[in-house]
Amino acid sequence: MSKESIFEFVEGLNVSPTYIANRDQVLQYTNEDMNLRLDNDEQVYIAVFDIPIESGIVGFQTQSLALVFGLNTHLYHGSGSVVVGLEERNPVMRAMQSVLISSHQVLPYMKKTDKTDFYNSDNVRVYLKTKKGIFFKELSDKDNKIDKFLLGMMYHVLNAITETGGIEGSISN
Repeated sequence: MSKESIFEFVEGLNVSPTYIANRDQVLQYTNEDMNLRLDNDEQVYIAVFDIPIESGIVGFQTQSLALVFGLNTHLYHGSGSVVVGLEERNPVMRAMQSVLISSHQVLPYMKKTDKTDFYNSDNVRVYLKTKKGIFFKELSDKDNKIDKFLLGMMYHVLNAITETGGIEGSISN
């Protein structure tokens, strides 16, 4: 993948093409690509949380937390920067696995979708991938117990990253 200036953005989205490519790549990854045998059709093996960020700087309004079961925990920043290797810290790996193991509980409350294109929103968007496909929910109701559960799972991983100093020394372009 070629490196581009962080000042190049996808028209209308205010995010880098690198951000879009990284995010799309993780959502297209399959359990076969991972040599992962799933126990059932509802086992979640990938989760992507698109997280809005308040910022006046173009490209800094979003990031995505990408979890790939047993393999990766990455943060993709709208500017194109990537934070990798977070799963190398045991608390982060445990948090990632906990989220992916627990998240099947909310699948009945999510919408199955083929549309995973990035879009700007003031709300966190969650994509959970299973053998059955990708399930989606935009978290727009902070009082809804499913939205609270999904936000809690996201913050469980983000807190583990913060507590372990996970972002230091892991950023690449």
